[in-house]
Amino acid sequence: MFIIIKMSSRKSSRKPKKRSQSNELFKNKILAPILIAFLFGGILGYAITQPQVNTLKTNEDVLESQILFLEERINELKIKESELSQSQTVVNTLQSQINSNKLENAALSEKVSLLNSEITVLENTLEDNKVQLSVAIQDAEMSEAEISKLNTRLNSITKTIEKFENDKLLLVELRKEIPSSRSEAHNHWERVKDIAIVSDPTLGPKIDKVISMIDPYYDWIDQQPGANSTDTEFFNWIIEGNISGAINYTSEIGKFQNDALLAVIIRMDAAISLVS
Repeated sequence: MFIIIKMSSRKSSRKPKKRSQSNELFKNKILAPILIAFLFGGILGYAITQPQVNTLKTNEDVLESQILFLEERINELKIKESELSQSQTVVNTLQSQINSNKLENAALSEKVSLLNSEITVLENTLEDNKVQLSVAIQDAEMSEAEISKLNTRLNSITKTIEKFENDKLLLVELRKEIPSSRSEAHNHWERVKDIAIVSDPTLGPKIDKVISMIDPYYDWIDQQPGANSTDTEFFNWIIEGNISGAINYTSEIGKFQNDALLAVIIRMDAAISLVS
């Protein structure tokens, strides 16, 4: 009886062990496919997402490159905008100078015309006075001192009349348009110099300054950018003209013209005092 009980207790003690092993096998059967599925899913996910990641990385690099390019273009445009603004300022200044020169030329032409008329009147008056003085010297009974004084006045009138003839030639030259070519400019201003120094020797250095600027001015004009040039090229050309002083050629002409007119006006004032 005792033996039977002992055996049955052994049997009963073995059953839980078999169940435990069975449970373990069951778990392993379930976990193994899950792990395999998980690993397969990870590999599959990597295989799918990695190209996308690489594509995104490539896109990011492209975007960064485009951003850098756009930033450089923005900086270039800012520089061009600044240069364009400066060029526009220079162009406005030049346009203002051109308009001013046109007004000055119109005023000069009117002034020259008026001076020519006044010189003609003064010449006629001086000629009349010259004749009267000549007659007075011949007919009048005067002392030597009085005759000497009249002769001095007569000589002054004669010289003034001669100067007026030269002044009228100078006024004619001053009314002419500024030559458009280098050779014409040299010929014109050399001719004006010959006339000007007879009217007033102090005009010589002033006309020499105009003549000295002829070649720099036309060298600068020859370098003028074409119609298809950039704003930068045009701006640099203007700057070069300012640095060399070539751009001031017409301004120097204007100064000389004013000085020449002043010399003529001063002589006219002196002539008026002779006949008054």
